[in-house]
Order: sequence, then C-alpha cells, then structure tokens
Amino acid sequence: KNLGVWAKCSQIPVRGKHLDQLSQLDWTYITFNKLATAPFVYFYLRYTFGCDLIDWYLTDITVWNTLVAFPCLFLVYDFFYTPLHWALHIPSVYAYIHKHHHHQKAPSRATLDAINVHPVEFFLGEYNHLLALYLLTSIFQQRVHVISVLLFLVIGALLTGWNHTRYDISCFGNNYDGFLQVFDSKAHDVHHRIPQSNYGQYTMLYDRLFGTYRSYSDKDRVNPQAQLDPKTGKSLQFGENQNRQQQQEQQHKVD
Repeated sequence: KNLGVWAKCSQIPVRGKHLDQLSQLDWTYITFNKLATAPFVYFYLRYTFGCDLIDWYLTDITVWNTLVAFPCLFLVYDFFYTPLHWALHIPSVYAYIHKHHHHQKAPSRATLDAINVHPVEFFLGEYNHLLALYLLTSIFQQRVHVISVLLFLVIGALLTGWNHTRYDISCFGNNYDGFLQVFDSKAHDVHHRIPQSNYGQYTMLYDRLFGTYRSYSDKDRVNPQAQLDPKTGKSLQFGENQNRQQQQEQQHKVD
C-alpha cells in the first residue's frame, strides 16, 4: 500500500460500500491466515529445494527459466484460480466461504483486506501457487530458476495487496483495456462491486476467454459520502456519523 503512495498513483473512487470497521471475526480470520502463511512457505520452499528442474546458480540463468517461466507461473496459477473463484460464487457454496470476503465492497487496506477471507479460501488460494510451480516443473518439464520461484511469491503477494487498495495500478497504463492487459487493480475493484465478473487474480485473460470480464467505467455512479478520509481510512459518512454520535453523547451529559 505504501508503494502506491510512493509511486503517486491515482486513486480509484469508492463506488461500493466500504467496510469501515473490522469485526472480531474479521480479525480472527486475518490472524489465522497470517499464521497459516508460515507452513505454506515451508512446503513451497521444500518443494523448491527438492525439485531437480529448479536451477540455483546465476550461471544457470536463461531466457527459458526466467523470462518465459516467470509469466507462465502466473498464467498457470490463474488458469486454476479463475474457475475456483467462480465456483466460490455458486450460491450453495458462496454463503459458507466466500461471502465473508465480499462484506468489503471497496477494498482499501491492502494485505489486511486481501487475507480477510475464510481459512478454506485462503488455503486454496495460497497452495494454488505451489500447484502452479509443480505443474510447470514436474508435469510440463519446464526448468525454472529459483529467482523466478521466489519472485512468483513476492510479486504475487504485492499484486494481491494492490488489488485491495484504492490505487489505480496497471502494467500497460491506466487507459489500456485490451486483451493483453496483464494486471489492472481496477478490474478487481469491479469484482468487489459486481461479484459475477473478473474472477482472475493477476490477469483478466481467462475472464475474457470465459466471458466473465467486465471493464471498469469512469461513468459508474460515485457517492461523495462514500469516499475515504485520508486521515482515518474510513468513509466520510462514517466520520460524520461518529461526530454526530459524539455530539449527542455530549448533549446527554449536559442534560
């Protein structure tokens, strides 16, 4: 999130309802998922150390195990994540797992909002990284350099966090909406407002192929009171309600 500030990225206006206060259940899920990250990283690195198709030395760097393998990891990941995410929106499943994440319709807290999910969903999303690495190496027999392996996790975490901020971040420019768009944080913002669209995590490639892509529109209605106070990170309406409540409490004390 701080990188968005440093890069002076423009802001995506809030169009959905912002989750101004995190509940006890929110913090429980966030804490559990933070703790669950450690064993995932262990298994990810354990596979990395044991796989013969992962290169370790700088002298082993090639175009194939870096410039080709690195984007392929993201493509394989989203090939499975996109239909998985779609399945989590099936009504008979949605209420039990994914609905919790969609209490937030205007993500702003970066990683906190990103991992504020049911533990089952967190498990599926995280270990999908390991599945992508396994398939690319053991099944497709693609050599991957360890730099690509590590950057897959680091860049993936960074992009997932950016997907849950108000920063307008896009790989090919904010006005590009073509088939080759790799990453655009506005696409995931649309998903949180219109859940039956934009299921991909890193790329909208498969959403375009499956017909579930919905482009971002500047013409969508913006509620001025729903915008966030840069000092508190909460909606202006929330701040007004808080001030009104404090004034009423003070008035009661005077009375």
